[in-house]
Amino acid sequence: MSRFLAIDVDQTHVHVVAGVAKGGVPKLEAAASFPLKAPLSLVTAEDWGKDFREALKATRIGPAPVLVSVGRDKVIVKDAKIPPVPEAEEAAVVRFQATKDLTEAADAVIIDYYTLTKPEPDGQKRAAVVSFRKEYLEAYRQFCAAAGLKLAGVTPRPLGAIGAFVRAVKTGEVTAPEAKSASVAVLSRGDKWGELVIARDDQAVFSRAVSANALNSEALLLGEIKRNIAVYNGSSPTPVEALFVAEATGPAGGWAGRLRAGLPVTVQAFDPLAGVEHATYPEARGHFAGLAGLLQLKSLPAPLALDFLAPREPKPPSRRTQNTVAVAGFAGLLLVLGGLAFGYYSVTQKEAEVATLMRERDEADKNLKDLDVDSKRIAAVKAWDEKRVNWLDELYDMTDRFPSTKTTRVEQFRGEAREPEKGAKVKNVGRLVMKVQTSAEGAFGGLQSGLHSDGKYHDIVPQTRGGVGSRFPGGTPMQAYELRADLERRPPNQYVRKMAEPPAKKPDRRGGGDGEDSPKPAFGGAGFGGPGQ
Repeated sequence: MSRFLAIDVDQTHVHVVAGVAKGGVPKLEAAASFPLKAPLSLVTAEDWGKDFREALKATRIGPAPVLVSVGRDKVIVKDAKIPPVPEAEEAAVVRFQATKDLTEAADAVIIDYYTLTKPEPDGQKRAAVVSFRKEYLEAYRQFCAAAGLKLAGVTPRPLGAIGAFVRAVKTGEVTAPEAKSASVAVLSRGDKWGELVIARDDQAVFSRAVSANALNSEALLLGEIKRNIAVYNGSSPTPVEALFVAEATGPAGGWAGRLRAGLPVTVQAFDPLAGVEHATYPEARGHFAGLAGLLQLKSLPAPLALDFLAPREPKPPSRRTQNTVAVAGFAGLLLVLGGLAFGYYSVTQKEAEVATLMRERDEADKNLKDLDVDSKRIAAVKAWDEKRVNWLDELYDMTDRFPSTKTTRVEQFRGEAREPEKGAKVKNVGRLVMKVQTSAEGAFGGLQSGLHSDGKYHDIVPQTRGGVGSRFPGGTPMQAYELRADLERRPPNQYVRKMAEPPAKKPDRRGGGDGEDSPKPAFGGAGFGGPGQ
């Protein structure tokens, strides 16, 4: 289908030009401007699309696929140099270079580019790389969907301005410089925007937005145009030879007439809506330059140089021959493209991962500050717990490993806390002091060996206390001992000893008191601590 609607949405209006794009020169059918209540965005796109559909019906402009012209202020343009690479690798190389200079996440923008026809002296190609936010494209999609229209293309307004100049040359409205490769400048102005674009070989090679102050000041506008042309001429072998102004007043008046006297180049004006019946204001004619130019570009057999709806993507190389060399070359090229694609994917994923981690870090920092008091308390409790000995578990284990209470008893069981030595491999957090009396040979040595084999008692110091101590009931003499040992901290689940249940108590046939076989108290016949404790 060759009929299209070209639209340009600025802050206050939707501008539209309908026409048939074929045969190298489009036939423009109608043009109109419709006001907007608020700028186009994802929030307003659906409502404004419905209003646009009704406005088209009211002006009897029939529906058709939509070509969108986006302002210079909504795109970011970068120059890039591409080394000589196969065509299949070119898009991947450009994208890799572009993502390094992006100020936002690569997955938030659409990147497209076109290469200049004139090669560089070093054999490399120059490319204009343009990025466009995906949210803008989605707003245009929703706008067209609400209007019942199909989105057919999205391209920057400066390229449309060059297309409008080409159409003006073909229709005879202006005269192009004699040299085909000469550089020309095109100025288009709207109510609140202005753009200057310079082209060589019908390709946009330089573009700048005009400042708001210069839009309605002849002196400021003239100075800004001079500076931009001087900047371009300083880096280009083909200086600007003519300036073309898109306006309604023609070559004899308007802004072209005011600028002509102050510039050293030829200045001509052209009306982008020449030959079209419309009801637009003459002052708004600059809004339609990019739209008429879009239809001009669409009338050519080549695709749009930049199209954010269908940006250039890496293409797999085609198989040329079936011989071994060709197969090897094909495999190598695929490997290169795969590496580039994987690198681009990895960079994108890592950028998203970094952004996620940064958000998580910020949230964690905030939570950490909020929980600072609790963190200090928890740290204090943890430090205390790491130096704590579970004396009840120690007492239980000692009861289990203690020799027979018929021959041995404990006079004293004392636990002391101690500060672990700094830098020590084993951190002892407590000290055990025991005083024991026994009448059984080897009972104290067995108790000491049990502590050694446990592995959690260190620096065990046994000591014999004097001569024979007190006697067991019945007159058996007892030897007194003292044992000191440092305790390594252990968690509760490492206390695994379990005492055997005592045998069932036999009833006393003599009718009172404990029988001869009645069990004795746990640490000796006189109970915990022995007599007098």
